[in-house]
Amino acid sequence: MTEPKDHMRRLPWNSPAGAADYAPHGVVDHIADRTETDIINRARNDAAYALVMTQRPEASREELCRLVAKLAGHVRDVSSVADMREERLNSPAAKALEGALRAALGQH
Repeated sequence: MTEPKDHMRRLPWNSPAGAADYAPHGVVDHIADRTETDIINRARNDAAYALVMTQRPEASREELCRLVAKLAGHVRDVSSVADMREERLNSPAAKALEGALRAALGQH
């Protein structure tokens, strides 16, 4: 599905047409959560590797340029994950739950 609605979750991949893809909550949440986690872990691992490579005098300019391009892609992907998580945190259901929890805990 590619039509966003309040009860839909934006997925961390695009539709075959390249547009944002959506699915009802619960249907693919586990797969989407794992995909988001994998995106973040790959970025962390490649960032650590890139830092090591910058300390190697034998690292070529070409290798370092490929790493920079890869890291730029990771920044794009991780920022997309952050946007999706913000959407879920600001959804009407999440806001209602936050209000109920604050009321139950006596907070404003």
